[in-house]
Amino acid sequence: MGEQKRDFVYVKDVVEATLRALQAPAGVYNVGSGNARSFNDVIASLNRALGTSLETEYFDNPYSFYQPFTEADLTLARKKLRYEPRWSLEAGVADYVTIGPFPT
Repeated sequence: MGEQKRDFVYVKDVVEATLRALQAPAGVYNVGSGNARSFNDVIASLNRALGTSLETEYFDNPYSFYQPFTEADLTLARKKLRYEPRWSLEAGVADYVTIGPFPT
């Protein structure tokens, strides 16, 4: 469980791509990391960044149409926007955690 994969992208990369799109030809551009990662990877990154070792609680997916894998194709964004993601999952989580404190 938890091995479903998504293309997680850090908000700072999304902002960079959006600013680049202001000067680009009109179109639809995929913005992501270009690297699918598991939900377990997210939990591990959070535990490392927070200095915790919390256990994951899994539950059954109630949706029959769920896609177990998605990953952005960055070909057009790289070509037209000159977009290149800068933040890995681990670096993005670590950066975000330093923004705190977060309410409890």
